[in-house]
Amino acid sequence: MLAKYRNGWKPSLIFAALLLASLLAQPAGAQTYLKNSEVALSAFGQFTSTVDGNGIKVTPLYSLGGQATFRHVYHPWLGYEAGYGYTRFTDRYSSYPFAIQHNVHEFEGSYLLSAPGLLGIRPFGLAGVSALLYAPTLNGGQNASAQARAAITFGLGADFPLLTSHFGMRLQYRGLYHQTPDYGEAQFKTGTWRISNEPAVGLYLHF
Repeated sequence: MLAKYRNGWKPSLIFAALLLASLLAQPAGAQTYLKNSEVALSAFGQFTSTVDGNGIKVTPLYSLGGQATFRHVYHPWLGYEAGYGYTRFTDRYSSYPFAIQHNVHEFEGSYLLSAPGLLGIRPFGLAGVSALLYAPTLNGGQNASAQARAAITFGLGADFPLLTSHFGMRLQYRGLYHQTPDYGEAQFKTGTWRISNEPAVGLYLHF
């Protein structure tokens, strides 16, 4: 069981922002490394499915979150994406009188498949894996322990250039298929898997 984790999202967000800033601040000599690479910031809605197992029903509440990503294309239609995402939402367990609020940190790595562009619009698909860290909050986490879960990641989307091919808007759908958290306690254990749907909109910078 992981040690209890409280309010750890602030350092993670600061780290992600510093990483993006360092990439944007690279001198001209680093452009060879960054060629065919992108950084992006997106906002997403979080809609996680309700599940029922072992006589326990888990109903998640909807929320908003954010994600920072780095992409690199090493073939005309193949590449990879690495990203960090954060959201906070609440799960209601029928076996427990109080809802559990938690911070969810996602660390993602995916293969990227790009389709030929049409009128500057570039469709893409992605598939990979993520590590999810459920960190119950200090006041609403009911003293539950933090827990990590693996997830299968998949998604579709498109990039829309704005005035230049180096900057634009990104629309996408991402899905995460993962085990329902139980925090290592029998009263929360459902033995189920659920899907988190994350439609997103954001901005990207292409080098």
